[in-house]
Amino acid sequence: MRRQGFTLIELTITLLVLTILAVGVSSYIGFGSRLYADVAQREQILGQSRFVAERLVRELRNAAPNSVQVYEQAGIASCIEFIPVLASGVYSRLPVQPENGSELHLQLYNWQNDLLGRPLIVYPTAPEHYQAAAARQVLLNATVLNSGELTNPANGATVKLQLSAPHSFAAHSPEKRFYILATPVSYCVQGGNIRRLQGHDYSAGLPAATAGVLMAQQVKQATFLVQQPVLNRNAVVNLLLQFGSDSSSDMFFNYEVHLPNVP
Repeated sequence: MRRQGFTLIELTITLLVLTILAVGVSSYIGFGSRLYADVAQREQILGQSRFVAERLVRELRNAAPNSVQVYEQAGIASCIEFIPVLASGVYSRLPVQPENGSELHLQLYNWQNDLLGRPLIVYPTAPEHYQAAAARQVLLNATVLNSGELTNPANGATVKLQLSAPHSFAAHSPEKRFYILATPVSYCVQGGNIRRLQGHDYSAGLPAATAGVLMAQQVKQATFLVQQPVLNRNAVVNLLLQFGSDSSSDMFFNYEVHLPNVP
């Protein structure tokens, strides 16, 4: 009686075919895993880069006029700094040189008393105007003279302020504009990271590498350029941000931000 079984050649061929199939399947699975990892990494980079770019653009559009500055340290860091606006309007009374007075009349709806501790500036035509403490601190320790009227919507547009000491502004704004300011904000790119810093002194220069809140990583390049205002347009900020990693293609964000606020 003949026995049933496999010959050595048949077993060898079977093992060879199974090996080829295993290598093919593992390569296919490995390729799919690498593809999935690359796509996931790219989506992560895209999400964080889009977030920081759109937030920076939105904040720049609320920057006080002529407050945007750029700091560069070749090959190490790049920063853009500006001062956000908390409130703005026009004034009807304001002491300007040679007058020296302590009463301001501001046309401002929805007045909030926490604005009393904030800096106020008039007609800033250069970043240096924000560095002068006398120009940025006139609302500190001020009081509201007509607080009762502000509760009436019909009469609440004019806020009459009494300063703690007489003050004299350097010049009138052509459109009688004023701006009440928040603390400065900086976006700094250093070591492949973008960090947002707020509350520091204006024009303090490049902050420490770990200062501020981490906004995005894997930044390969950042270029900030401020075009000063001219007769036919306001100031413009050009932003070029390049994100990417060694395993994925780079992503570029190129923005031209028009700054609406004017002195």
